[in-house]
Amino acid sequence: MVSIVKSSRIDSRKQGPFLIIFLNDEKTLNSLEGNDYLYLAHLLIENDKDADTSFTVIQSSGRFFSSGANFSSIVTENGKKNKDGELPKWAAAFLSRNTYVTTAFINHSKPLICCLNGPAVGLSAAIVMLCDIVYVMNNKVYLQFPFAKIGLVTEGAVAVTLPLKIGYARAQNVLFFNKRVTYDMLENTVSVKNYELDDWQQFNARVLEDLGKDVKNINMASIIGMKALIKETWKGHLLQANVSEVTDAMPFWIEGIPQSNFNKLLKKAESRKNKLKPKL
Repeated sequence: MVSIVKSSRIDSRKQGPFLIIFLNDEKTLNSLEGNDYLYLAHLLIENDKDADTSFTVIQSSGRFFSSGANFSSIVTENGKKNKDGELPKWAAAFLSRNTYVTTAFINHSKPLICCLNGPAVGLSAAIVMLCDIVYVMNNKVYLQFPFAKIGLVTEGAVAVTLPLKIGYARAQNVLFFNKRVTYDMLENTVSVKNYELDDWQQFNARVLEDLGKDVKNINMASIIGMKALIKETWKGHLLQANVSEVTDAMPFWIEGIPQSNFNKLLKKAESRKNKLKPKL
């Protein structure tokens, strides 16, 4: 039995002690549907069992690391009828999925390394915040958490990770007013190195080259053991935040608030595309 069908938007390969997960859909700015996020979680869980790897590296392509949830998939899901009502529908389509994905990142035993080639938005930005080490391509990168604009509460344990890493006051300002977490906020709080490059392929290659040098003569079991010890202080807070976030978000989904806003965003995106089409 196949547990999950491979996502066409996500590739993976092993290179030495690294599992490299690659977001390949640069045409859509690496926007992800619900099943894509589930597949991402599946890769993490499977890599936890792999004795041949010690790190999980997430890389991406194009201008964006990931623009977050795919608008059209949410609008499509909203159009589906459930004879049992809205609560069961969104419990399956949102609550259980987000809980599972976020938990997979929180529980992952191996160091998570993010190669941030560009902006990350929404749940994808939350995933960046759950990574242990973040390298950035240049100072144009940013994170954005547009939950207030969409009509939701925080996701992906951002209620804990953002204040923890950038500070309580800054985190509230970012979340309440849909502000970008710009590079100056990420520097030395989330990001450990800026490669100052403009080519994402060169950036990805350089990071892997540097990581290959860094892990020479390093005991891999020690690294995994240290991550487990470091996580002890905040893992429980992250897991609790994950449960609270998805539970508190359910009334918004049942009322149709985020669905309505996603539909508006989709129409705006389609309108922009139509304006850019050449007139015959």
